[in-house]
Amino acid sequence: MNDKNVISIDLGYSSSKVAYMDKVAKFPTSISFATDLGIEYGNDSVYEFEGEKYYVGKDAVGSESFSTTDYKFLEKFAPLLIYHILSKFEKADLDEPIIVKTGLAIVDWGKKDNFIERISNISVDGNDVQIVPQLMPQGAGSIYDWIYYNNDSEFPKKSFVIDIGYNTINILGFNGNQPVRKEMKSYPGHGVSSIIKPFTSFMENKFAVTFSDQEAIGIFIDGEFMYNGENQEIVSEKIIELKKQFVQKMFQSVLRDDRKAMGMATNVLIAGGGTYLLQDVPFPPNVEFVDAPYEFSNARGYLIADLVNNA
Repeated sequence: MNDKNVISIDLGYSSSKVAYMDKVAKFPTSISFATDLGIEYGNDSVYEFEGEKYYVGKDAVGSESFSTTDYKFLEKFAPLLIYHILSKFEKADLDEPIIVKTGLAIVDWGKKDNFIERISNISVDGNDVQIVPQLMPQGAGSIYDWIYYNNDSEFPKKSFVIDIGYNTINILGFNGNQPVRKEMKSYPGHGVSSIIKPFTSFMENKFAVTFSDQEAIGIFIDGEFMYNGENQEIVSEKIIELKKQFVQKMFQSVLRDDRKAMGMATNVLIAGGGTYLLQDVPFPPNVEFVDAPYEFSNARGYLIADLVNNA
């Protein structure tokens, strides 16, 4: 199988990150029911899937998009998200099997067999696509990404990955190239969503309009908000406050039991989109960020993992 039919997709609850050949791309993990108006005007992001019509990606970002913070959403819509992504890469031959390298959060790893079965055969718009899934625990791609580009493809003697996603913080410990089962942990509900939810509530209470999680994330990342033609400084102040709360909670509560092991590790890598929240935080010398853009680390690592293992 040629490289044109190998793609890496890090399916996230906020956005899906893709590494394909020499390109990376990001797509909103947003889905909503398609309206008759959108269908009538031939919106190219309307898909028919399992008896319903949906918007996918940027056209689904809005107050009507489905909540994306649990595994049930991923299990239901992963085939549609993968099809949508594949359709954006013209070089991919959908008439041939496609190797999709992807991952699942540690907390969902016990469902991997069902997930593989779910995405192995995709049918959208009457088109059938055969998928050859290759799964890794979410976060594991980041260690491959880091050692390939920064450490001559050599695994440190002892390493940890802190993968901060939208919904979940995943912790992965490695002895050399071997994952340590007891050091594979998942903290659902403690990812970036833990501050986006209260931020969304703040925005809705302040401005008396509704905001989807995707809209709130965009404002949060921008760090500022214009409304009625005026910069709303109170929003910027709230974003700074929530960032500080996130960092304090993560290191004093969520990762409390892991601090000793991480302190003794050769390298501790921080990865995922939540890394942007930690850029101004001082860390010990053994802690470093993966290469920016941080959110693509898993996808990059999934794609090149075989190169590292066969080196």
